[in-house]
Amino acid sequence: MKRHKQLFEQVCSFENLLAAARKAWLGKRARPSAAAFYARFEDEVVALRSELLGGTYEHGAYHYFQIHDPKERTVAAAPFRDRVVHHALVRVLEPIFEKRFIEDSYACRAGKGTHAAMRRAHQFTKAWPYALKCDIARYFPSMDHEILIGQIERVVADRAVLELVATILASHRDALEQVWEPGGDLFAVRERTRGLPIGNLTSQFFANIYLNPLDHFVKHDLKVRGYVRYVDDFLLFGKDRAELREHGRAVREKVGQLRLTIHPDKYRLLPTACGVDFVGFVCYPDGRRKLRRDRAGFRDYPLVQRVSAAMPGRANNRRPAAVSREARCGGRTERRGRLFYSPPSQLKKHHRIRRRLDLLDAHSPVPRVLAPGFRIDDTVGRRTVPCHDRGMRG
Repeated sequence: MKRHKQLFEQVCSFENLLAAARKAWLGKRARPSAAAFYARFEDEVVALRSELLGGTYEHGAYHYFQIHDPKERTVAAAPFRDRVVHHALVRVLEPIFEKRFIEDSYACRAGKGTHAAMRRAHQFTKAWPYALKCDIARYFPSMDHEILIGQIERVVADRAVLELVATILASHRDALEQVWEPGGDLFAVRERTRGLPIGNLTSQFFANIYLNPLDHFVKHDLKVRGYVRYVDDFLLFGKDRAELREHGRAVREKVGQLRLTIHPDKYRLLPTACGVDFVGFVCYPDGRRKLRRDRAGFRDYPLVQRVSAAMPGRANNRRPAAVSREARCGGRTERRGRLFYSPPSQLKKHHRIRRRLDLLDAHSPVPRVLAPGFRIDDTVGRRTVPCHDRGMRG
């Protein structure tokens, strides 16, 4: 395998850093850190280049915050000047590794994405009767830094670039493990770090590199024709259940060599006729494609159920009509495998539900009116109680 040298000069070139800064600025113009960087744009780029060439560059501290997408995740936001370095590094390394990625890896690559992955999985769903669904448990927090640097070293021979990669990896860790070497004594122990921050451009790029050996193993060693992967979520298709079970055992062993584990609750062998869940869609061999319920865009459905429970006279019999379509599909309907958007006029009831939710969450010592016949009573835990005269009493 060819190893590439003299890459650090490309990373630190003035033109590359300028292009990286402009790309990092996209969508971040209103952020104070980005605005401060661009207030002294050329001076900041020159200073950053001097630090990189002089070997004095140090990665800054992250800002951590929580998101729900739909499950809770911890996102790490790097300082803006460090994001410029991330973009500069990826701009040089990405074309080199892009040639080594398989065609059916769809995460964070030009011309790919979730919809392209869904369409490819849909093609395989029509062609094969069975699918094996796999997911890596805690993928980003579990990636081993030593294994990742070893994979990059197989392609990159520039020591300065490898040191920059190590600096970026050392800026964040989720776990520190002590590993005893096989055949060594009690004191033959090494410390190995794990974890990549969710939110870095480099983390997305490194995630593709880390599972690239698995992709080639499945395609070339197992010779599985129906295979598609998006980050840590991947599918194997086949026409024989026993063969897919054998492939599943081989995949588990290969994943274990990468110091990762398959999520036990997301490892399923199923007929494609039952629908294959992938990247937020459920694909069927008859051409249908559905949005998965937890990805439908209406994230407050449990709150709507709370409103329904608080209105026994109106919504206990069935789910409110405003929720029946929009809550599940976020304003989308499905016809013959295509997604259509409902016109705004059909979403008026949805907005009325939202106003009732806001009313339920209002903090006021005075009972407020929710609907004819019911009112919010803060003295009984902010729930609705019936008005005996069925009036609009407040």
